[in-house]
Amino acid sequence: MRALLGLAAASAVALFGATPALAGSWLLGFSPADTLPPGAFSAISGTGGQVSSVGDPRTTSFTPFLAHAGIRVGLADGWDVGYRLATVALPFSTVGPSLGSEIDLKHRLTPKNSPWQVALVGGVGYAYLDIQNMSRSAWSPGADLIVSRQVTPKYTVFADLRYVYTFIESGQQAAGPNHFQAFGPGAGVKVVLTKRVSLTPEIGAFDFQGRLTGDKANGFGFQYGAVLGFRF
Repeated sequence: MRALLGLAAASAVALFGATPALAGSWLLGFSPADTLPPGAFSAISGTGGQVSSVGDPRTTSFTPFLAHAGIRVGLADGWDVGYRLATVALPFSTVGPSLGSEIDLKHRLTPKNSPWQVALVGGVGYAYLDIQNMSRSAWSPGADLIVSRQVTPKYTVFADLRYVYTFIESGQQAAGPNHFQAFGPGAGVKVVLTKRVSLTPEIGAFDFQGRLTGDKANGFGFQYGAVLGFRF
């Protein structure tokens, strides 16, 4: 347990010590479809990475460590809200990684005691970035469909389908419009370690489309990660 708490602390330090320079989209949700009870509170902290291959000709990039942290609060039966900070990587070495934030609302569509759980998540992310020597804002609305099943009291497996669109405001020096979208599935498992602590690893594969710094960003990406969850 001491080692797990140490990992969480190290991830938080890495996250909050990062410099917000550029922006993108962290596409893994690290969450089954169930929602928190009203008034309940949870937090996550962890890390992951991304491999992408985009453009014409193809450019492959690898970002091995992307820190991640967030909180969730139960609003009502079947509803909770979350806020997270994440270092994220766009698929060009000249654009990422960076520090961004996201707020989302989750709605559980199935009964609380159903063995299968389904939820819809809608949210928007924001980052303030420097690209081509100009400061710009980047907005990332997105949606996520999650399906999960509790296999045993300790293990819950889940799969999700996520779409994110990132719009980066243009400037006088822009080489062209800057926009980026990602769509694809992810899968993970939530492992209950103690009454209040869990571990959730997840992987995902995504289709990338768009333009960054005026160049085509069509291709694919793969993300992986794991977070520790704390229930209060």
